[in-house]
This record gives sequence, C-alpha cells and structure tokens, in this order.
Amino acid sequence: MCCLQWDLVCDRAYLKDLTQTILIVGMMFGAIICTILSDKFGRKPILLFSQWATVIVGVANAFAPNYYFFIVLRFFVGIFVMVLISTLFRISTPKL
Repeated sequence: MCCLQWDLVCDRAYLKDLTQTILIVGMMFGAIICTILSDKFGRKPILLFSQWATVIVGVANAFAPNYYFFIVLRFFVGIFVMVLISTLFRISTPKL
C-alpha cells in the first residue's frame, strides 16, 4: 500500500530500502545514547520512557502523511527500540 501511496515504484524503488537503512542508523544512535542516559538518570526511568516513546512514535509512524515524515519517525523508532532492547538486556542479566 505505501509503495503505491507514495509512488515508491520504478525509479524511486530505492527509497523503500532507504527506510530500513534509516532504522538501523537510528538503532546505532540509540545504542550510543542509551549508555549515557542510563548512567545519568537510571535504567528504570529510561526503560519506561522508551516504552512509551516507542508506542507513541510507532503509532504516529503508521499515520505519516508523507515519505519524509515517515523516515524521520522511523529514525526515532530505531532509537527508542535500541534503548529499550539494551536497557532490558542490562536489567535482566544477573549480577555476578
């Protein structure tokens, strides 16, 4: 549906792959940001914030009116998902 809605066919088909690249770049920034924020504010507040931010940005992503707004929201989804994954991993690992 989105491929036809935003005309991502033929000579603009590369834009479909660009959205996945933007998500991965967002995850890279999320991994960098997570360590700094978790050390400064604690893991639990960052975990709760990233859960709610993922829900809000994910729903907004579904209703993006154009492609450029979609990729910006996709970048933030990548950031918040990576913060969520790395924080949950650190909280769930037992201390030795």
